[in-house]
Amino acid sequence: MPYSLPNAATPFILNFPDEEYSQLQQLLRLSCIGPLTWENQHTAGRYGVSHQWLTSTKDYWLTKFDWRAQERYINSFPNYMIRVEDHKGAVDLHFVALLSAKKNAIPLVLLHGWPGSFLEFLPTLELFREKYDADALPFHIIVPSLPGYTISSGPPQDNAWVAEDAARIINTGLSMLNFDQYVVQGGDVGCLIAGILASQYPSVVGIHLNLLPSLDQVEPTDPDLTVWEKEAVESSRKRFATPTMGAAIMNSTRPATLGAVLSSSPLAYLAWIGEKHLEWPEHHLDADHILTTVTLYWLTDTLPRCIYTYRDTFLCGYVHDIPFYDKPFGYSWFKYEPTPGPRKMVEKKGQLVFYRQHESGGHFAAMERPKEFVVDMEDFMQIVLKKVGLES
Repeated sequence: MPYSLPNAATPFILNFPDEEYSQLQQLLRLSCIGPLTWENQHTAGRYGVSHQWLTSTKDYWLTKFDWRAQERYINSFPNYMIRVEDHKGAVDLHFVALLSAKKNAIPLVLLHGWPGSFLEFLPTLELFREKYDADALPFHIIVPSLPGYTISSGPPQDNAWVAEDAARIINTGLSMLNFDQYVVQGGDVGCLIAGILASQYPSVVGIHLNLLPSLDQVEPTDPDLTVWEKEAVESSRKRFATPTMGAAIMNSTRPATLGAVLSSSPLAYLAWIGEKHLEWPEHHLDADHILTTVTLYWLTDTLPRCIYTYRDTFLCGYVHDIPFYDKPFGYSWFKYEPTPGPRKMVEKKGQLVFYRQHESGGHFAAMERPKEFVVDMEDFMQIVLKKVGLES
């Protein structure tokens, strides 16, 4: 019989009360952008978001952005909640699912990063559901909201959560859904949690990443790099080296202060989150996507809850201590990803069975280049399913 979700997973519909959104708008109207300065008149992002962008986007948010339309779009996908009991505290885990009717289908679990959410993968899910019906879909697709992010609850307030805790919740949730084998995919924080899952849980039979923060520094003058790789590395160095690390260090060392400051105003959310959605992709993401993410973050108090995934990692070097992946490993390098991924470095990290470079796309690859991302997932899953004897 085709797989069906157990009763522990309950359907979920996103629908925030009118008064909560009205309060957001009222706070936004009262928010002060501040004076023009030499730094905030730079429009290329060198010193953060510009005064011009923040002013125009605030106005768009108040006068043209349609949050209810975004809710309807989110609800057009099958959303669920499942309560995961854990020794550190229960978590209500949100996830979106496309389920295959194939008898031996296993899940591909897509893990988002920061400051993102499950929204990153909705364009990917849309392409999959346009291409396949349930009978033809070659594998299940599960997109969780990481604990502490948007619709998922957590983390508990009485202990210091780390990425291993989030990974354990994800694995337990998948086990409760009766999945004893699955493949993980991740970028940004998602790659860290995917790596923990692949390293610590036998249920994971393959791992695909589009970012590896543990890669050694590479110079564009390295003679072993191809011309394409040298161009991509040089582009990354010019665009990202210092500004990107600034955000990571702030998240890592001052999460309490940052959470308090950002929670004071939706405009603060817009500046901090919007900056990353302008700088980290190949091209600026459109205002509707940025505002959907910011609105969802604000209405769910996400920013102060989710920074645990960064806490202390950059100072203690944790992200550089990722073990070798002893199972099928795939990697996609989108040219404008801030962290370069040359093959000579990636292949040192695991049993590399799939590697592909893309001329376009950046940090939010699944959202920026969903067609290419879908093809990569199909091709990688075909390799993994063959290796574990589940090829259809």
